[in-house]
Amino acid sequence: MDTVYPPLPQLWSHLDIKSHARVLVPLCGKSLDLLWLADHCGTVTGVEISPKAVSHVMQQHNESFMKETSHGFTIYRSDSLELWEGDFAKLPADQIPPQDLIYDKASIIALPVEKRQQHAEKIIELSNFDTQILIQTFEYDQSEMNGPPFSLDEQELRKLFGHRFKLTCLHEQSKLEELQQFKQRGLSSYLIEKVFLLKPLNRG
Repeated sequence: MDTVYPPLPQLWSHLDIKSHARVLVPLCGKSLDLLWLADHCGTVTGVEISPKAVSHVMQQHNESFMKETSHGFTIYRSDSLELWEGDFAKLPADQIPPQDLIYDKASIIALPVEKRQQHAEKIIELSNFDTQILIQTFEYDQSEMNGPPFSLDEQELRKLFGHRFKLTCLHEQSKLEELQQFKQRGLSSYLIEKVFLLKPLNRG
């Protein structure tokens, strides 16, 4: 997207996130959401395997970056933003400080069903007793269109995260008419976008 994801600022007040919060963004790509989050939080950590996408984010950010390598990743750090260039599945949890929010925008739905369990387990590994998760999903007839993005319904999301988190749907919208490129790929019946807030079951 060439803009900040519209529901992000609209839903922000539901998260009870402090200005000094730490936010982790898996499979972040070159999303402008990173810069929006950096303006509203303490530190944002993006994880992305594409060097081109990481470079694009740094070019858009008005801070200087220091470069280092560790644990198989190339890491770029500025005052408000950390970019870990490498495979999210291999991100060392003991090198990432406790996160207040994990922002999964178009991340888990970029993966086919056989890879989503591993992704969910990694997110849970990176969570603690106070970490919230914001997840965007799409629901559609998978037989009409190949992913990505893949269809992920609420039942599967609860199967992946429900043992650790309470799920609340904050946003639901039909996107079939807006996202014409999916129609061109064969989608014809429905396309529902949802955003879920996950809060730890033992929180408060």
